[in-house]
Amino acid sequence: MDFGEDSATRPLDGLTLPCVDRGQVKPDFGSHRSIVAVNFHDVALQRRHSTTPKSVDTEDAFEAELAGNVPLSVLGGTQFEAEPDYLVNNQEVVHAIILPNYEENFDTLWTTLHVLASHPRAASQYEIYLAMEQKELEAPAKAVSLVSTFETRFSHIEATFHPSGVPGEIAGKSSNVAYAAQRIINSHRRDDREDLTNKLITVIDADTHLLQDYFNEIQRLHFDDIASPELSFYTCPIIFDRNSSETPILVRCADMMWAFAGVSAMYPGSPISIPTSVYTLPLSMAERVGGWDSDAGAIGEDMHMLLKCYFAMDGNITTRVVASPVSQCNISSNEHRGWRQNMDILAARYRQALRHMWGALDTGFFIRQSAANLSRPSWRILFSGTQWALAHLLFEAHFLPCHLIITLAISSIYSAFISPESMHPDLEWTFQFTGVLRVCSFIMMNICMIVYGHWHNFCVNTRLTDMMDAGVPDAGFSFRNEWNGGTLLERILFPVAGTLFGPVPAIQAVFSHFWTDRLVYKVSQKPSFGPSSV
Repeated sequence: MDFGEDSATRPLDGLTLPCVDRGQVKPDFGSHRSIVAVNFHDVALQRRHSTTPKSVDTEDAFEAELAGNVPLSVLGGTQFEAEPDYLVNNQEVVHAIILPNYEENFDTLWTTLHVLASHPRAASQYEIYLAMEQKELEAPAKAVSLVSTFETRFSHIEATFHPSGVPGEIAGKSSNVAYAAQRIINSHRRDDREDLTNKLITVIDADTHLLQDYFNEIQRLHFDDIASPELSFYTCPIIFDRNSSETPILVRCADMMWAFAGVSAMYPGSPISIPTSVYTLPLSMAERVGGWDSDAGAIGEDMHMLLKCYFAMDGNITTRVVASPVSQCNISSNEHRGWRQNMDILAARYRQALRHMWGALDTGFFIRQSAANLSRPSWRILFSGTQWALAHLLFEAHFLPCHLIITLAISSIYSAFISPESMHPDLEWTFQFTGVLRVCSFIMMNICMIVYGHWHNFCVNTRLTDMMDAGVPDAGFSFRNEWNGGTLLERILFPVAGTLFGPVPAIQAVFSHFWTDRLVYKVSQKPSFGPSSV
């Protein structure tokens, strides 16, 4: 997927389309202050002062023609002088942010960009790439509108369009991200003077809200690791805090446990952590591993990219946790009202869960890559602690839910029909012991949900303060009340939600893989907080 050299126009299937490209001006590093964040609480408490960027020389106005054409790139941007919040070793990083879109709501994309544009350093350090799908009829119009709206707010913004009908590829987030990432790699590769290590690629979801703390903390971590910043893979926790009070209890429970799963491996000293939706890596690493995969097996592109980097770098990567939780939306629906709306949301959440569990293909990828290493000089990574920790995480994600529900079902049926007197003493003791474990697990999950509730509200308060300071009051804020009836029901119904959106779609996915590895990517609706919803 070579984009070729820069020129005034770029061809696409015989069509010549307008393309505007603008240079970058180095930011003026005048005064600055240092931010050092060491944990979630410290990062969230850091308040920043807005920096007003000054436009220095706007070039051509953005132009695009849609008359029957689908552009390969819609480029924009304005040159800025901006004063950063802090400076580390007189160096700065450039953040290339990939915002994937496949039939996403315009308001969702607009709000995500609006939040990013509110960051003081957006004008000097953020390059935005709208990763779109060519076959989506509304994609060009959305791209033109978004680029023209935000071209003065970022260092650079453009849209890329993944072509349809490429053999072996599937439409969806993974292929759109892969195409946009290749554009980033090619554009920066042409300048031999650039240090690709200080260019970072961040992949987000269409509804992701990132605080500027996320990028501040990445910069601190990046320059803290002077010896090998090119080997760092940045992950972060996610939190569903925008519309959780408006979504059905079962969906809220499922999303909460999805967030639990991600953060469970982000403890100090963890050998490796798997990203969930949002992650960052150096451009040099992305180029070295050959970019993102876009075949059917890469439908879970976040986990797949971590695995690809891990094996391509012979296990020499370090996952570093960014202590700034990422705000996400729960699924919503506007088609019906009342119980029918709840049923629509439950059905959409199941489709999303099936897509998540379709990522069980990555376990096969892990096994194939591990087997291939047996004949390579890097075979020693198979016996490293990181390798086994990664295998354990994959087991938890793709095997344990299925094994757990099958074991519970069979043991419950067996004990219902077989009296304890008829059992072998060891088997009877096993049933009693596992029964105690189930009760303890239920109690521990309730404690976990209580702790999560306090953390949830802390994160919402932090984001609310940040958004109010930035003048973005309509970003969606959903608090938790521990004594609310719905919250109390969560502590009882979470096993039902866990089964419905965990083992059931996982079993469906793995049996479906006997016939096909391709899944039609269907986007779930998210609530609107954008201009038309205000």
